[in-house]
Amino acid sequence: MKIAKELRDIFSAAEERYKRLATEVRDTLKTRVEERGWFFASRVKGLESFALKVETGRVPDPTAVEDFFGCTIVVPTIPEIAVAEAFVAEHYNGKARRPVNDKSTKKNSYSFQFDDLRLYVSRDALPSGRNPDLDGLIFEVQIKTILQHAWSIATHDLIYKSDSVSWPRERIAFQVKAMLEHAEIAIAEANSLSASPAVAKADERSISVGKVLTALKEIWDQERLPNDVKRLAETVNDLMKTCYLPPQRLAEIVEAEVARVGALPTDLSPYSFIVQAIAHTADVDFKKQLDRGKTKIVIHGGMELPDWMLQPNAKIIRIDAPVVAPADVVEAAPGAGAK
Repeated sequence: MKIAKELRDIFSAAEERYKRLATEVRDTLKTRVEERGWFFASRVKGLESFALKVETGRVPDPTAVEDFFGCTIVVPTIPEIAVAEAFVAEHYNGKARRPVNDKSTKKNSYSFQFDDLRLYVSRDALPSGRNPDLDGLIFEVQIKTILQHAWSIATHDLIYKSDSVSWPRERIAFQVKAMLEHAEIAIAEANSLSASPAVAKADERSISVGKVLTALKEIWDQERLPNDVKRLAETVNDLMKTCYLPPQRLAEIVEAEVARVGALPTDLSPYSFIVQAIAHTADVDFKKQLDRGKTKIVIHGGMELPDWMLQPNAKIIRIDAPVVAPADVVEAAPGAGAK
């Protein structure tokens, strides 16, 4: 594409400065963004993109294109967009925001064009006095969710970088955006939507796991439970089911083991203590139920267990002993070793 010399000169004069700004912003934001579990990306405009932007007539001053340098912060869900916006405000001065606020829009209700949050910010002079020519230089920060980012990456060339006009391609791209927007709303409002009669249901497993989870929280303080207590509840529920124990008996079984050993140990995880408790429950043939079921259990030397659990067993994983090859724990087939 032929680009006027005047535009090339403006671009060349600005490019080096914005590249230094890009390095500064990456050094300031990237690690901090990723520490929060978010994603960071950035770019400096190329010459052709810069020229096309200026030639639209939407740039009042070609020497100060507000998105000559831009970066993107990607967060998991819609509620975290506000958190990310506050984070950006901790580091840079806000100059403009599009949209101006979150309660109004210029879109028609049937329109699904690009409308991700864009902040236009600048930095103050640094205490070191370094790069004074970057003081007050405006750049763009886009904040979007994972689904918004995925859509923009997947459909960008269909909409913005094409050598032909295709109504069907653009139609498909915006249909996808409509579906993703619906998904975003469902994710953000999952707690409210879950109360709807259309989905407010429960199956046998979820009821059982819920009862186990409640028992775990009643027995152990929060700091002694994992962050993912649901996964622990699912694991314990599977173990209880293998032993034909209803979830209501979990508290009783743990209380009996506490009475047997004298206290609720602080050096055993909830999982380990429950395995130990079931192993000492008189009316449970733990070995028989393990052998006939699909569940495997994990044990270690810190647990007080019956002797049979310390012997090689395909259903028991002992993490403080050498791994036993499957062939060593499976009984030899009839006639094996015969001469």
